[in-house]
Amino acid sequence: MFCPLSSLLKAAYLLLSSSIFLLFICCTGHPKEVRLKGEFEHLEQGVFLIYSTDEGLDRVDTLHIRDGLFSYTLPTLETATLHILYPNQSELVVFGNPGADLVIKGDAQNLSEVEVSGSEDNEVFTEFRLESNGKSATETKDIAHNYILEHPTLDMSRYLFATYFLCDDEVSVKEATELYDSLSRACPDDLALSKLSSHVRSLGKLRVGNRLPDFSLTLKPEHGGNGTEERTIKRADYKDKLLLIAFWATWKSGSQSALYRAKRLRRELKSKGKDIELISYSLDADERELNRIEKRDTIDFPSYCDFKALASPLVQQWGVKRLPYIILVTPDGRIAASGSDWSKDIQPAIDKL
Repeated sequence: MFCPLSSLLKAAYLLLSSSIFLLFICCTGHPKEVRLKGEFEHLEQGVFLIYSTDEGLDRVDTLHIRDGLFSYTLPTLETATLHILYPNQSELVVFGNPGADLVIKGDAQNLSEVEVSGSEDNEVFTEFRLESNGKSATETKDIAHNYILEHPTLDMSRYLFATYFLCDDEVSVKEATELYDSLSRACPDDLALSKLSSHVRSLGKLRVGNRLPDFSLTLKPEHGGNGTEERTIKRADYKDKLLLIAFWATWKSGSQSALYRAKRLRRELKSKGKDIELISYSLDADERELNRIEKRDTIDFPSYCDFKALASPLVQQWGVKRLPYIILVTPDGRIAASGSDWSKDIQPAIDKL
């Protein structure tokens, strides 16, 4: 038997339920922001740096810790990969999902076990960090491989892929390509993932023995040894010359050390009657800070910076994903050494010069 009253009540209930659901998904309080709260034991006050590798943050910012606490709000419509740089130069990666309230808890005396909660990306990534803590590089890569396949739709899997398979100069191109294809099948409309395709294509470009790819850099006046007028340097300008290119940033630990060793190498070779050309490629976003460090450290050779940080075109094309990054090129245009560890990656090739 048809009952108008019961039908009306049912319709009202469905309408109310729908309204509550829409209110929940549309009014999270800050759908266009990600909010971070930090709680650290054994740390009364201090300053952490925070930056992004995917344009989620257009500058290197600061987190001020007072009584072991900090809070930070980032306006964003996309998930931002944030890096929190501790005073000891170690880092914590946090995935800033829009609308999320993220809580970072840890002990300043044991930063490797800091936990991040508030979104699936951060909670699964915390599991990965804790599981891989203390493991060898090979073991960590194997763990990352499994996490990527188990969680292909999460942003943290894209980060693991970029970190452990695009940043490793010795990575198997076949393995990296297969992993990328798996992620692409799981997330066919992921624009951030599609942007990594150029990095996948660049795999192996900077490997020892390969010819250095062509480049053209327009140098701005008054930086390093650029002189007072704008000029452009190209790969062809360094034909038949020994060349060292240093990718670095004032905010990244080890960068100034890499530049110092580059200048020391130039002096050592000169004392032996040999020459080497140096190029500084800065990934800074703050021109004043770059100028200060260049003057302090006497950068007297060509210095390039477009202030786009890790989004700089050549960085994207060559697949440079960590700093500092050094490339040593022989006079015949082939890469003699490349990597971030001077003693391990660069010095053995220098010893053969």
